[in-house]
Amino acid sequence: MKTKRVIEPEQTEFSGLSCDFLVAPDDAEGFFNVIEIRVAPKMGAPLHISFDEYKFFKILNGNIEFYAENEVWKLQDGDSALINKGDKHGFKNIGETIASILLVSSPSRHVDFFREMGALPTPHDPRQVMNVCERNRQQLIMPE
Repeated sequence: MKTKRVIEPEQTEFSGLSCDFLVAPDDAEGFFNVIEIRVAPKMGAPLHISFDEYKFFKILNGNIEFYAENEVWKLQDGDSALINKGDKHGFKNIGETIASILLVSSPSRHVDFFREMGALPTPHDPRQVMNVCERNRQQLIMPE
């Protein structure tokens, strides 16, 4: 692991999310990553499965509707959620202002996923999104 001061983290944006990579894969030998995610109002992450990653979410500020398996949680400043690998999850900012979430995931796959999503042209071609998901062991759950 590299000991360093994080002054200007790498950033990316896509689909109403603005992400700062505070700990990237190379920083922690792939064991974990830490990402600060700013979520625009009414935006978020659709219901999905991360097959290989354990995830910890901490709401820094805002009001988040969080979906975990078959439950819906209303989370706000200071609340947390722990998601087991392979569990369905997603979230939406239900507030009127930008919300901030700290995401810690292990192993560190999410930085690469976010980098690839941020590089896609907008509007996103659904086939390209599905390819990014497949490469990064993510699966979107489509509404029935």
